[in-house]
Amino acid sequence: MKPGKIQKLGSLLKKHLFNHRPIDSDRNQDVILPSLYVGTWNFSDELSQRTHQLEITPTFDVVIDKRKLPGRIEHIDTKELIFLDNYGYHLRIDATDYQPISLFDEADNRVYPIKIAILPASTTNVKKDTT
Repeated sequence: MKPGKIQKLGSLLKKHLFNHRPIDSDRNQDVILPSLYVGTWNFSDELSQRTHQLEITPTFDVVIDKRKLPGRIEHIDTKELIFLDNYGYHLRIDATDYQPISLFDEADNRVYPIKIAILPASTTNVKKDTT
């Protein structure tokens, strides 16, 4: 084999070996993404002195204070979930180390730190927002 072909073969092998992601990591990523954001968190609005509850359901409904927000998920990865409501405003949930840490509300242009909510054993009913 010619020296040039050996170098090409070597570079192809390196490229394949070092840039290849195992199939299992793809499957783990698919499992981690949904479960990362599903849950219930509390956040406080210092202006109104109220504590609110944010819930992301397994079907990716966004619920605040037991009211389902109309809209859709625009983007999701391990760092953020972006939700677009029917008014054109975004809600962004930021995550660090696979843990949601804050909620950015574009309508208010404010960031709220979020904490996981401790819920009673039974779940509550979700009301649909009719506005």
